[in-house]
Amino acid sequence: MRKILFTAIVVLFLTNLAYAGVGENFARELASSLVEQKGKIIGVENNTVILDKGSNDGITKGELVYIYKNLGVFVDPTTQKSVELKSGRAYAQVISVQPDKAIAKIIRGTQKIRKYFLGLPIIPNGYTYSKPDVSDNDEWIVGKSLYRVAIITRNPALFNSTKNALEATKKFEVIDPDTIKIAMTKEKMTSISTPADIEKLCSDINCDFVIPVYLKNDNQISYNIYSGYSGDLIYSTGSKISQQEMESLKTAKLAENLPPENVVPSTLDIQPRLTFWESLLDKFGLYSRYSDVGASSATMRLVNYANIGYSAKALAVVNDLIIVANKGQIELYRFDGYSLNKVASASIGYNIFNIDVAQIDGKTYLAISNFNAYGQLSSSIAYIEGSSIHVIKDSIGYCLRFFDVYSKPQLIAQNMSISSKFYGPIYEMNLNGAITKELKLPINPASFYEFEQIGDKLVYVTPNNEIAIYNISNKKNFLTGQYVSSSVEPIQRYSHSFNTNESHFKNKNKGVVYIQNNLKFFKHQDNYYVLIPTSYRSNVVQVAGSHYNAYSISMYKLNNDKLLDVWSSGSVSGRVVSFARQGDYIVGLIATPAPFFTRFILGENDIYRLTIFEINK
Repeated sequence: MRKILFTAIVVLFLTNLAYAGVGENFARELASSLVEQKGKIIGVENNTVILDKGSNDGITKGELVYIYKNLGVFVDPTTQKSVELKSGRAYAQVISVQPDKAIAKIIRGTQKIRKYFLGLPIIPNGYTYSKPDVSDNDEWIVGKSLYRVAIITRNPALFNSTKNALEATKKFEVIDPDTIKIAMTKEKMTSISTPADIEKLCSDINCDFVIPVYLKNDNQISYNIYSGYSGDLIYSTGSKISQQEMESLKTAKLAENLPPENVVPSTLDIQPRLTFWESLLDKFGLYSRYSDVGASSATMRLVNYANIGYSAKALAVVNDLIIVANKGQIELYRFDGYSLNKVASASIGYNIFNIDVAQIDGKTYLAISNFNAYGQLSSSIAYIEGSSIHVIKDSIGYCLRFFDVYSKPQLIAQNMSISSKFYGPIYEMNLNGAITKELKLPINPASFYEFEQIGDKLVYVTPNNEIAIYNISNKKNFLTGQYVSSSVEPIQRYSHSFNTNESHFKNKNKGVVYIQNNLKFFKHQDNYYVLIPTSYRSNVVQVAGSHYNAYSISMYKLNNDKLLDVWSSGSVSGRVVSFARQGDYIVGLIATPAPFFTRFILGENDIYRLTIFEINK
């Protein structure tokens, strides 16, 4: 895109932060940056072409190039007007620029061709594109007079303001949100978060750019621009608005009654057409539809979700990173308000069942509770640097977590039996894995993972699953009347065959452990909050012996010795495994039934989904 990496960012951030109508600055700068330029191909090398113009002519890296062969001029006998006849050859994208020339990588051909399953013309199977056929002296063009744009946002007020601003420039045609929704449903797309998603969507709706627009919690509106031909992110920018305008956008009445899985403000609630086999399996509850993560249709709080595997058991968040344990892998994801992308992973353990995170002296530390291949506790201490994970100490024979003693995180440890009963003293441990002293508590929490100190109070789950608050100052205990009620995630502890020479296999027939971890805490501004999952209806779905209850994730504000209900996710269909807060969002790890063939072929009962809810409070 012409000069967009420089001009737009400078203008939007440095010279014009004042609000001038939501989207107006962005639309004006984007329109002025998209200028046409023409030339000839002067070389073809493998999958790249050389353009006869470069940076001296305004060509920049990332530009989309349309390559065609000029077939001559046709004169209309009626109007006597001359029309150039062109034959499209390929789309390309500029990958490097010199003053007098540029190199572009060929993306694909220009003709859309239907594919067929096993070559049978009666079974359509998507689309492909013609083979690029480019030669010297073909012509190219950058830019066009009118661009088709897909705006991706679930906020109707934000969609309308951005649409009006773009169309006012006379350079953009904004695609109707229902068209986007129908295309996603037809293609059975769960989100628009990868280059493949964007390219597939744009191929279906004939789109030049996809522009996700979302609100950030610092009164910023963020814009990402993706190429509809390659799916690549071209650039990101944003503009600042007032607090009043931010609140107006967040509370727009138009936002009511939208289906929660919609990524655009469409009122359509449509389902993809199922094949015969999918319909048959669906009758028995063995087919997972693309929208099988449900939420209350009026809340519009479910904003994004993605399948992340079959063995996820733990989740934590820190800064802009979401940390997930997938069997023995620690995976880092980033959610920017629109897209959910995996940025890194590392092999840390064997069967990780809990992750805790703390910021200590400016560094992010992880306490990783893990079983090794023989069912023994073998936990690790690690830290994150950039997007890399570094292990400090492993093979620690305790469950680990951080305990917030007077707002200063302290690493603590405790042992655990096969029946999930935590036993023995709770120890304080340094970051090198050495025990320093015993931690004395005046309470009896139900689980090692379900208590926290908030100021002069200890908030914890009692053995009866009721949330209690212990006041350290006056040594009084208060029952809140709030309960945690969720199915506990089963964790397979023993995975190897029984060996009579190994005493730790004596309970081989009790190799499944249930670890309760249902209470989460966080501080926002000067207030403290507690997150609780609630199962309010049992046996909504039962597949192959697995129960998937209806849940909600609730948020409570700590007010003296009481908990005030301030937020709920709405109904969540699936098993809530873990959850945490990240800025304006609640991040959940939810298990839902795997499709029949996944169960039959892979032997996997559950699909785990990383799910994002918007708080809006």
